[in-house]
Amino acid sequence: MKESLSVILIAHNEERAIGPMLEGLLKSYNPELLEVIVVDDASNDHTGRVVSNLARENSKIRLIQRTPPCGVGRALKTGFGNISPKAEYVLTMDSDFVENIPQVRALLDTIENEKCDGVIGSRFVRGGKIVRYPFMKRVMNRLFHITLKILFAIKHHDLTNNFKLYKAHILRSQPWQSNGFAMNAETGLLPILAGYNVVEVPVVWVGRDHSLGKSKFHLLKHGGGYLQVIRHAMGLRRKRPINV
Repeated sequence: MKESLSVILIAHNEERAIGPMLEGLLKSYNPELLEVIVVDDASNDHTGRVVSNLARENSKIRLIQRTPPCGVGRALKTGFGNISPKAEYVLTMDSDFVENIPQVRALLDTIENEKCDGVIGSRFVRGGKIVRYPFMKRVMNRLFHITLKILFAIKHHDLTNNFKLYKAHILRSQPWQSNGFAMNAETGLLPILAGYNVVEVPVVWVGRDHSLGKSKFHLLKHGGGYLQVIRHAMGLRRKRPINV
């Protein structure tokens, strides 16, 4: 996988987290990395400046600055549209996943050794773990996955975690729709509906340390977007068969 990996980081007001995130990824995976794309989603802090300064020191860092309206889905789609043609694999992560950097190795090894199309870092398989995960968020996450199992016979446990590694052509080609946080569900669900072989590996998810800033996710505000993902997926199912 020498210099064939593109990483996409979405950043909105992540001035405290983005530096350690970039430095950790480059230190740990420089031989594999082709580029690290930081999509600055209209931050009003110094996120862009931090990334720009690091980009002057390392040409593998690419900064893309968006203007409003903001949204995880909009930012991810911007990132997908800017993946280098040379990239063979694409990793997506949150910009505060600093503690997950060592676990990237498990995703890289799995996609190479198991010859699958994608790998999801799963918090809810044997060996996975969650720390400081809000109770109601966990309940809604489990209900969402139960619904997917009933409607689509999908047996995966954690499609919504934004810790995913795919072959690049998959992220370039899917009919992405969501503009908000629900895009994290789409990036897990749609490739499976398209018939790709997506596997899960256990990871430890640690809730954001307050020193890295506040979480942008609010359950009541963004929950409806996940229902739209199901509706979108059901429309796709009518157009093509599901291979699971």
